[in-house]
Amino acid sequence: MLEWLVEWYDGVELWLVQLVYPLQVTLVLAVLLPLCWVLARVIDRGIDRLGAKLTRVRDAEPPVGRRDGEAGRKGTAA
Repeated sequence: MLEWLVEWYDGVELWLVQLVYPLQVTLVLAVLLPLCWVLARVIDRGIDRLGAKLTRVRDAEPPVGRRDGEAGRKGTAA
């Protein structure tokens, strides 16, 4: 059913394995770092929204480091 996907993945895997090690690491990091960052951001926002919906306090303060519920552009002074 998904043989085309398996064949494509095998081809990409074979191509990646045949590259020099520093290039392998560079390519993996170039793909995984942004992917993991986006995934962490989505999970964080989902948990924040779920927590906001499940709280019993209507006017609860936003999460730590946020003033109006959204991330600030200026940051906080330390």
